[in-house]
Amino acid sequence: MKIFKVITLAVLATFAGVLAVGAPQAQTKEPIKVGLIQPLSGPVAASGSYITNGAKIAADRVNAKGGVLGRPLELVIEDNKSDPAETRNAAEKLIVRDKVPVIIGAWGSSMTLAMMPLAAQHGIPMVVETSSSGKITDPKTPGQKVVSRISPTSELEAVGAGALIPKLGMKKIGYMAVNTDWGRGAAAAFGDAFKKNGATIEAVEYVGQADTDFYAQLTKFKAAGVDSIVITDDAPKTAKMLQQMKELGLNVKVLVTGGSAWPDSIVQLAGPKAAEGAMFINFYNPYDYAMAGDPEASKVYVEEWKKRNLPWIGVVEGMRGFDAVNVVAKAIEAAKEPTAPKIMAALKTLEMRGLYGLNKFDQNGQSYCNIIVTQVKDGKYSVVAMTPSSKLWEMSAAK
Repeated sequence: MKIFKVITLAVLATFAGVLAVGAPQAQTKEPIKVGLIQPLSGPVAASGSYITNGAKIAADRVNAKGGVLGRPLELVIEDNKSDPAETRNAAEKLIVRDKVPVIIGAWGSSMTLAMMPLAAQHGIPMVVETSSSGKITDPKTPGQKVVSRISPTSELEAVGAGALIPKLGMKKIGYMAVNTDWGRGAAAAFGDAFKKNGATIEAVEYVGQADTDFYAQLTKFKAAGVDSIVITDDAPKTAKMLQQMKELGLNVKVLVTGGSAWPDSIVQLAGPKAAEGAMFINFYNPYDYAMAGDPEASKVYVEEWKKRNLPWIGVVEGMRGFDAVNVVAKAIEAAKEPTAPKIMAALKTLEMRGLYGLNKFDQNGQSYCNIIVTQVKDGKYSVVAMTPSSKLWEMSAAK
């Protein structure tokens, strides 16, 4: 009996030893670091926080399924303070000190452009989630070779929306844009696309980033006899424009570009009367999972956003971070090892469905997403037109 007990205890001790050795190995597997640069302070901090929360939801989902290559993803998050110089500093920290093999960022086009040469110098791939300037994927731009962008350029957004112009009934257009790379680029791109589809641009007005009075520009549009106004600017200023149109009795069609916000945010800021009838270009519909490239992922994302009590007005922007992390995870899995050169090579051939639509990259590192036009009508939202990402790929191939 004593011998049996001794043997039993020895076996148990050995088994416990195996567990003791095995458990720490599972728990101490080095995480795979993924850099994330967003504006978490400064004038566009709300947008940066939405994208960061979307990225966290995706990373948590990946890790709940066992991580990538058996290792957890760890987001290393840096605040670029809504400033290009700070963006470069954040990128340098992530690359030199944190040794990340890939970076997601950096919201605004000027911020993204500021860090691209540094990323290229170190051979670090970038997944660009929001920035829309055509310069970012232009082969002549320093650092372009490391970019894989899931957000559309203003040119792609314009092509997708331009094809819908006859259906939207827009003919004589006044264009109001923020005086930045984004605004000027969008005005040029949409102007070309609208002309190709039978509309004319009667006047273009650029406004400062801190402007709040738009009566002079709107009065010019009224005098020009426009039947439509297209706006490229942030949500608070767009809301002001809608309010001032109402005050001036400027009853025209309105199309808001940029895809950043579902109409909820504009309606809240402008008020339902001022926002009534306005149309918005979006890249994602959080109310209809079937419209996403991956309906199941869309359902998971929206439910988790609600579960975490995150601001609903940020759910459309948040999906950018969600898709970006999923693209990075897929690329690392395909690369078989989390090194910058392998991840960069994997991104070039990656193809996966996400909330944006079909995520894959052309020879310049650009992906094409869904272009959805949503209208506010009686306080409710309805999709009035859509150009799916697959159609944009077809249009691109036909050029």
